[in-house]
Amino acid sequence: MTELDRDMKTLRTWLALLRASNTIKKDIDSKLRTQFGISISRFDILSALQRGNRNGLRAGELSRQLFVSEGNTTQVIGKLIQEGLVLKRNDANDARVVIYSLSDEGEALFRKMAAEHRKWIGETFKELSEADLTALQDLLSQLPPFASNKEKDVA
Repeated sequence: MTELDRDMKTLRTWLALLRASNTIKKDIDSKLRTQFGISISRFDILSALQRGNRNGLRAGELSRQLFVSEGNTTQVIGKLIQEGLVLKRNDANDARVVIYSLSDEGEALFRKMAAEHRKWIGETFKELSEADLTALQDLLSQLPPFASNKEKDVA
C-alpha cells in the first residue's frame, strides 16, 4: 500500500467513524429531547455530576470531564440550575471556585434517563457480538489521545 493509499484509507475510516458517531449522537439527542425534554449536552452534564464526587465537581473538573470549555459548561448548566436539577455553590475554602452537584430531583431524573439511555445504546449496538464490541473498543483505545489515557477510560 502506498502512502497515498494509506492516507486515503485513513481519511475514509475517519469519515466513517465520524458519520457513525454523529448519527448515534443525533439519534440519542432526539430521543432524550422527545422523552425527557433534555438535550444530550445537558444529559452529559448530569451524567458527569452523577459519576463525580458526591460533594460535587468543581467547574473546571466538570469541563475537563466533558472535554469542553468552562464557558460552554456554564452556558449549558444555567438552565439545569434554573430547573432545580443542579445545585451551584462556592467552595468553602476558595469563594472563586464554583462547585456543581445534582439536586435530589436531578439525581432522580438522571436515573430514569440513564436507564433509557442504556437501552438505546444497547439497541444501537445489538448487531455486534461481544467479540466485535471488544475489538472495537481495543481499536479505538489505540487512537490518540486514548492510548495515553487508558487508565481513565469509563467502562
